[in-house]
Amino acid sequence: MLTIGTETINDVRSEIEELLALHWKEIAVWQDIPLAPIWESYYAMEKTGNMVVYTVRDDQNANKLVGYAVFFMRHHMHYKDHKWALNDIIWVHPDCRDGKIGRNLVNYWEKDLQSRGVHVAHVNVKVAHPALGLVLKWSKYQIVESGYEKRLN
Repeated sequence: MLTIGTETINDVRSEIEELLALHWKEIAVWQDIPLAPIWESYYAMEKTGNMVVYTVRDDQNANKLVGYAVFFMRHHMHYKDHKWALNDIIWVHPDCRDGKIGRNLVNYWEKDLQSRGVHVAHVNVKVAHPALGLVLKWSKYQIVESGYEKRLN
């Protein structure tokens, strides 16, 4: 059984670091750019209440971390009276993607973000990760923008 919860970055950093290599290998566009999170910035954002970490744990496998979603929260620069949440990362181990966990994770973060005063959840989805897009569509998320990137070096 998988359990979704909210934890601090300090409590889960080492476990997230173990999964990040697999996550990065699966979806990173620029594989030659080394993954090097600025952990101090995560700690600072969490300390000010502007970041939240959601975790997915496998209860039948020693409560092992098998997924996570991290959101940054702030008042939108265009809408001063409305708080937005923007995802940093969302990932669930391929062995645990049964269709239900994605929807349960979305439902969990929506309720939690709403309790934190967030009005809009904005989720970026990598083109290489279309399953997340499907889960979001099932959860009534709308496509509102397209993003483009270009290597400049």
